[in-house]
Amino acid sequence: KMSNVDGDGGGNMQTSMELEHAIGFNGTLRNCLLFHPNGRDIVYAAGGCVVVSDLSDPHNQVFLRGHDDFISAMAMSASGRYIASGQVGENADVIVWDFEEKKLLYRMQTHDAGLACLSFSHDEKLLLSVGVPADNRILVWDMASGLMNAQATPSSERPPQPTVTCACWGGFFKDIKRRDTANYMLATAGQRSLRLWALDPLTGQWPVMGESFAAHSHVRDYTCLAFSQDRLFLLAGSSTGDVTIFQIKGRQLAATKQVVQGGVESLLSMPPDERGHALLLVGGGTGTIAKLLFTEAELHDVRNGSVTVEGGVTSLNPSPDRSEAIVGTTQSYVYRLRVADLKYVLVCENHSNTVTAITFPPDSSDRFATCSEDGTVRMWDLSDYSVLCKGYCRDGGTPLCIAFAMECLITGWSDGKIRTFDGETGELLWSLSDVHRGGVTAIQVSHNQRFLMTGGEGGHVRIWDIKSREMVSHMKEHSDRVTCISIFDDDAHAVTGSKDRLILCWDLRMEKRVASLRQRMGGVNDMALYLDQMQVVSVGQERRLTFWDLRDTEPTHAIQLSAEATALALSRDGKLLATGGKDQMIRLWSFEGGRFIQDGMGHSGTISRIVFSPDDRQMVSVGEDGCILIWNVYA
Repeated sequence: KMSNVDGDGGGNMQTSMELEHAIGFNGTLRNCLLFHPNGRDIVYAAGGCVVVSDLSDPHNQVFLRGHDDFISAMAMSASGRYIASGQVGENADVIVWDFEEKKLLYRMQTHDAGLACLSFSHDEKLLLSVGVPADNRILVWDMASGLMNAQATPSSERPPQPTVTCACWGGFFKDIKRRDTANYMLATAGQRSLRLWALDPLTGQWPVMGESFAAHSHVRDYTCLAFSQDRLFLLAGSSTGDVTIFQIKGRQLAATKQVVQGGVESLLSMPPDERGHALLLVGGGTGTIAKLLFTEAELHDVRNGSVTVEGGVTSLNPSPDRSEAIVGTTQSYVYRLRVADLKYVLVCENHSNTVTAITFPPDSSDRFATCSEDGTVRMWDLSDYSVLCKGYCRDGGTPLCIAFAMECLITGWSDGKIRTFDGETGELLWSLSDVHRGGVTAIQVSHNQRFLMTGGEGGHVRIWDIKSREMVSHMKEHSDRVTCISIFDDDAHAVTGSKDRLILCWDLRMEKRVASLRQRMGGVNDMALYLDQMQVVSVGQERRLTFWDLRDTEPTHAIQLSAEATALALSRDGKLLATGGKDQMIRLWSFEGGRFIQDGMGHSGTISRIVFSPDDRQMVSVGEDGCILIWNVYA
């Protein structure tokens, strides 16, 4: 089960819903996948939530909710006691969570515009937070009180101002005889800059304030930092794919080595083995993970010292015994990597962009399919949330809608094509070109699975024979994008909704419109046809949940909503309705009388689609945050 650290809206005892699982991970963020020192949990960002997930049991997840926008930076203290998360947007708060209690400990509300990076000191007494260039502040927080300890401005006054993209602590500052002082050492780096700082935690003063390293003509945009285990050297990865070693005592460049293609996205410095050889793992922008030996201020290649995974490697974090690392990539894949031989296993995969559509097979509740702006179509297993098969198209734009036909996944794309994938292997079986100019925006397969009905950006509605793949009918009454299609049980009638405010009922054999319903204002975002094939429910830009009878042009009744709803689903038994929209909330209603039952939090972006499973026991919602949420429904 998934526990909510937040509390839900109240509901009644008869019907309720609860969040069962979340599929999603912000893989494009650097260092936002963390391996907890208990060796059992991983902590990562999904939209605006911090998720604590059990590696051995995919059903065991905890959600930490406190942000109102996407998370942009994360850090975990050495013992795993604290987790820190920072967000983008107007309220660029830093939240510190207590891991054991799974609750919010401190909320720091000083930064503006967003957080670039976060880092805990080695003794977990201090937290460093660095703002984005628009904020241009470095702040240090005392973990005993949650109050600010020190602050500084990272950019020098002379233009052009270098931006800070990464920072890390390096233990205590050493004096000239290499003895630890009471001052903390930290480094910041970014565009054409690398600086060293020393902080006196008692006074909040900076004995060393942003000193640059002597690098002469060696100018780089640095992306990630790591101190050597003995804290005598600083290792910096750059956007050109090389790792540079700086000597801290002399503040000068010691060595540089080209390691990966596509820029260095992550670094992991490992303690020396019994022979005194320290290891460095380097994650590259093209998916390469390289292992190097670090001895006497030089980096040396290791035999069989590189592997390639899917997507740029943005997170590399060690297990408690340092024998493994958890790896996160820009394609939102999560791997476990064995450091000794670089063998890896896939932990989970996720969509790396907005999820646009979702569908269940007509007769099965143990799997479902989604498509996303990352250009992939995936079939998911509901028992363990793994991917059964995946199809993708490199140059087709975005898949906008999806439907099942026999054992195939039929998808409509923004380039105006229909592409059909095998439901077991994910391979592309066939495609139809020029289905709709401007993109295929809605798709529905008939109950006898002989034809499919499509709607386009320009308002055209077309019917295609699945076997011959030829167009058999073309109807043009809508003047704007068709957003949703429902086909009657007799396969002879259908209802379509559009951004032109109209809901039209069609006689498919006669190829003509038989009923027209007009929303008061704003387009129709989604709608559902009731079991009696007479009633229709719709949501749209007018912020209302509207109930219609196809025999009457005026709505039978309407419910005012607090925000625009973009998605609507009707349960198979016709008793329940679910809506979701721009306020990121899922709301459950009873169809009879439109009574509100309960709301559910989980998404961090606009909800794009909701669907009930064929047995009505579960509901799945997808959204712009790239997350897929599975809800248990108790009716």
